[in-house]
Amino acid sequence: MSRPHDTLIADRPTPAEIAAALKLPPSPKVVSTGQNNLVLDFGEMIVRQPYYSSGVRELTREANVLATLRPHLPLLVPVLELRDVGGHVLSIHRKLAGEPITDPGMLPHEERQAFARDLAAFLTALHALPVTLLPDIEDVDPLAEWHQMLRQCEEHAFPLLPADITAGLRQRFRAFLSAPGMPARAIIHGDFGAGNILVQDGRLSGVIDFAGCGVGDPAYDFASLAAGFGDDFLALVELHTPISKAMRDRMTFYHFTFPLLDVLFGVEQGDDEALRAGLRSSINQVKQQR
Repeated sequence: MSRPHDTLIADRPTPAEIAAALKLPPSPKVVSTGQNNLVLDFGEMIVRQPYYSSGVRELTREANVLATLRPHLPLLVPVLELRDVGGHVLSIHRKLAGEPITDPGMLPHEERQAFARDLAAFLTALHALPVTLLPDIEDVDPLAEWHQMLRQCEEHAFPLLPADITAGLRQRFRAFLSAPGMPARAIIHGDFGAGNILVQDGRLSGVIDFAGCGVGDPAYDFASLAAGFGDDFLALVELHTPISKAMRDRMTFYHFTFPLLDVLFGVEQGDDEALRAGLRSSINQVKQQR
């Protein structure tokens, strides 16, 4: 979720300094200046530079997770190496084939069908893995993180939203938290959105960014997929993997939490752009579902 009480890393090396230290080509392309990492494309290699102190721990964990899961997955995922540049830990990995896709509707019909089948196969394989594969598995209450998020929203997000929007969001939290039982937990990607899914020649060629990988509800990955690619494309994926009514209800709830994560991040890290985007999306989502 959000990262309260984290510390912004000062005096981070510049892209030119990173290139010199790692003997990479100069003038990399900036792939992302996202909330957690600066991502640089050096041609054949991708470098991620964390913004926050917790980012080093997250990169270390992600490298271990990928090393564990890679042999069990049906397609390529990155092999992360951690490097020290001027006392700062970065991750580096060979660039996977393909590029992120934002709209599968742009693919020809047959390629779109095949792409949906590939995604279903990947998620089915990932969610079927034993949770004991993960290096830091803990036996925790599956609803604990959502109770925590509600507390954070009450403190930081809801006071910034109109009263009617807040009432709608509270009702959704109450319904989710009081629902009878949760499904068996599985290994999930945790950020299965458009930017982390690579396509080459109309086929799924790789999946990246496993920083959020952990034990959770498989519906969360499907909710992320639907948020990025739309319900029409999700229907194609569903032809190859079942989505129950209960699972779809949880997906709807998770979809409402995505912009709230941006709000919480914006408040806690002083990121006005993330804050405004999260508030707009939260308001629009609730209004559309009335």
